[in-house]
Amino acid sequence: MPEEVASGIFRIEVPLPQNPLKMLNAYLVRGERRHLLVDTGFNRQECREALFGALGALGVRPGEIDLFITHMHADHCGLAADLAAIPGTVVYAGKDDGESINRLSDGAAFRRFLLHDMARHGCDAELLRELETSHPGVRYGPSGKIAFTAVDEGDTLVYGESRLHVLFVPGHSPGHMVLFDAQRRILFAGDLVLGDITPNISRRREMPDALGAYLDSLDKVEKLDAALTLTGHRSLVRDTAKRIGELRAHHARRLAEVRGILEGRTATAAEVAPEMTWSIRGTAWTDFPAPQKWFAINEALAHLDHLAVLGIVAREETGDLTRFRLSGKAAATGAAHARSS
Repeated sequence: MPEEVASGIFRIEVPLPQNPLKMLNAYLVRGERRHLLVDTGFNRQECREALFGALGALGVRPGEIDLFITHMHADHCGLAADLAAIPGTVVYAGKDDGESINRLSDGAAFRRFLLHDMARHGCDAELLRELETSHPGVRYGPSGKIAFTAVDEGDTLVYGESRLHVLFVPGHSPGHMVLFDAQRRILFAGDLVLGDITPNISRRREMPDALGAYLDSLDKVEKLDAALTLTGHRSLVRDTAKRIGELRAHHARRLAEVRGILEGRTATAAEVAPEMTWSIRGTAWTDFPAPQKWFAINEALAHLDHLAVLGIVAREETGDLTRFRLSGKAAATGAAHARSS
């Protein structure tokens, strides 16, 4: 059954079968004549049944719902086209991620472009071929294009007692948007802040420093002083400042780990990722499912990119591959650290 997490706001748990995330938190914000649904789950039958069953339990008909998509990933937007097809439905999203969702619906050509862009970062051809059919964005994205209503920083959506301010928080995706009820200090965080797990930060062409953008977005939402953060997955967060501090510390450890992996060598992102620490316990890198390898390599690349922006890592373009090595600045800072300790 849906859980009322604040007056007029209900959490709907949507299962994500055979996915490490386990489930999505969708949220129904009650209004007077129309209601707002935040995110949807994958475009698959199990998600559809759970979502529409929960709405029915709340006495809400699909034709009474508008939709807010926090970001482009299929677990958040997979059923958006189903809802958008209902007359009168308004589907809100940030302009950049809305356009990306619709480009992905164009079919195999664009999906291949996205995947094979990673070949120069060391992804082998077999992995890329498998991803063309196994990537969740390929398998479970929306069934067609969506006529989005673009929202931007400073816009406000009002549903019932909730006055929701739109904030732009790139990093987890290029156009990630969140909603903040300033009066009640409630943050609808999407995948910006998660309680039990850390959001995947992946490199994309539109974000040459995805991790830097993400850390800036954490700084931005920390200033809101949210009393309750409604996360996109698993448990809610009631001490947002503490959790943001933990997320920053996680990425500081990640950056140090990547820097250590590069000591005395030059490597691609695909060579760095298997040596990083991952939470898939008891599983060797060779046993990782293809989508998890993809996310891991992209996260390795996001950290390498950030170290490059800081001047600690240098890129080397050799033939069809991009490799990374520690820079002279890294050696100097390492020596200074050794002297101080």
